Amino acid sequence: MSWRDFLQKRAFIYGGGSAMAVALVVGILVVAGLLSSRFNYRWDITKDKSQSLTAVSRALLPEVQAPLSITAFFPEGQTERQRAKEVLQMYHYANPEISFRIVDPEREPLKAREAGYRYPGNALLEYQGRRQMADKTDEEPLTNAIRRLLKPEVKKIYFLTGHGERNPQDKERNGFGNAGKALENEGFKVESLNLLSVAEVPKDAAAVVLAGPNKSLFPNEITALKGYLERGGRMLLLLAPFQDAGLKDFLTGYGVELDDGMVLDMNQITQAIGASAIMPLAMQYGPHRITRDFANVVTIYPLARPLMLKQGTKDVTLLPLVTSTNTSWEKLGQEWMKEGKGDFDPKKDKKGPFTLAALVEPKLKPQKEEKGKAPEKEAKKDEAEKKPYLVVFGDVDFAANAYFNLSGNGDLFLNTMNFLAAEEKQIVVRREESKPQPLTLAGWQAWFLFLTCVAGLPLIVLVAGVRAYLRRRGKR
Repeated sequence: MSWRDFLQKRAFIYGGGSAMAVALVVGILVVAGLLSSRFNYRWDITKDKSQSLTAVSRALLPEVQAPLSITAFFPEGQTERQRAKEVLQMYHYANPEISFRIVDPEREPLKAREAGYRYPGNALLEYQGRRQMADKTDEEPLTNAIRRLLKPEVKKIYFLTGHGERNPQDKERNGFGNAGKALENEGFKVESLNLLSVAEVPKDAAAVVLAGPNKSLFPNEITALKGYLERGGRMLLLLAPFQDAGLKDFLTGYGVELDDGMVLDMNQITQAIGASAIMPLAMQYGPHRITRDFANVVTIYPLARPLMLKQGTKDVTLLPLVTSTNTSWEKLGQEWMKEGKGDFDPKKDKKGPFTLAALVEPKLKPQKEEKGKAPEKEAKKDEAEKKPYLVVFGDVDFAANAYFNLSGNGDLFLNTMNFLAAEEKQIVVRREESKPQPLTLAGWQAWFLFLTCVAGLPLIVLVAGVRAYLRRRGKR
């Protein structure tokens, strides 16, 4: 058989055509793959654009000019893991400088602990040496975390030392290591402050924390703290029962009075979670930005004391932030602890609810103007407008390592610190989870879908197949 006859043979013609068609399809797929790796494009046809980033995020991401890594923490097999991957991919598509990985905190506990991992869904973002933790791998917390990373300014949070306060580097049960790491992940710099070695609170302090001092402060230290508030400073004071650290008169001047009691509580929720009576719960919160997302959140306060607010105190505005339940009661003194009699005694004990945390807003005294300092006055305009705030908790253990990640404790502490440090955008407003939306079709739409997909397309394929079979059979 000659080459001409072979090339004209029907099998070669059909086989060659099929081979060329396959080669053409493979070539098209290869080219499409190369182009897709270089030019990414996503077309979101969902009604609520749930598969795309919002305009706010898209406007922010071009500001990321250097590598930004996101480490999300999810245990293997968790259903939210795949959804988190899809969200993180959208950030990578929008800006290739953003990379991500998903880590199992149970398989890599050291890495999770170093990152400040609190619960599944946490994501640690790192950018140019700065770190920021997002509580969830949803768009809003991730975008807010990126926005905080892009800020060049790093605010300082000072923890007072020298009086037995909790240490933000301490990893033990009663330490504040988790709180300190969480503050760093919020973008703050945590430092120590000893008012015996410096005359006043540093001017770069965004806020000062007194975490459970158990020894009395010296008069000059109290004077320095009071002067800090009078300059528009922000302060968080966490107290323990039977220890006022010499601050009783200081607090009385701001309308917060202390007694020698402890709050106890026992109810169905306490019993359900296995808590004891010395761990009162709170489910009622004041109308403030700090607690605006705590409508259905429980917070736990081990070894708490009540705060008595003296409304009407001159030049002071008082607001209860956290209130114990109606089933709580107060025990005075410590004798009942030695005797082991903590039950409610209607003859001796006071019935709740009690204020466990309060916000104090002192009014700034008007400053005298000095002659010849007009430019400086303008330069300090923003500083003069800063309002002083003092937040007092009747409990220090709620933010300790043992309880920081329980229920809403950690969120309440971080919300308080973000408010005091004038970072209210970092007070998380959680968006409602996306709910599946049923596809509702009108009568003609349902029939069109049925005739097109269920009946029409299969019928076309069947008719084409029969026609091809009859045509080939007629040529034999």
